[in-house]
Amino acid sequence: GDPWSGQMALPGGHMENGETCEQAAIRETMEETGLSVTVNRLLGLYHTLNGHVSVAAYECISSTTEVHPDNEISQYFWSSEKDLLLDNETYRFGNYVVFGLTYRILRDYFS
Repeated sequence: GDPWSGQMALPGGHMENGETCEQAAIRETMEETGLSVTVNRLLGLYHTLNGHVSVAAYECISSTTEVHPDNEISQYFWSSEKDLLLDNETYRFGNYVVFGLTYRILRDYFS
């Protein structure tokens, strides 16, 4: 698996040759969730704390919330900002804990 296996994360992955960041976001979201999306806007450019991975995060829109997860996803949930409990640089939702890069992206999105 990848270094993030077992963690709460947003859909994502690597760009393929000739792909733009937007095209990769659309493809990875479809592959991982089955959701057909369009990119609404760039949320920001992020780097992992060790600087080895760069991430372009996008806000995407879909006409459905019906997810068909692939084998990379063991669980998923939909949440509004008001349902996420901010707790010392993490978000908590029930038994789920969102931290690290995913936390940073959501924090900036909600601010």
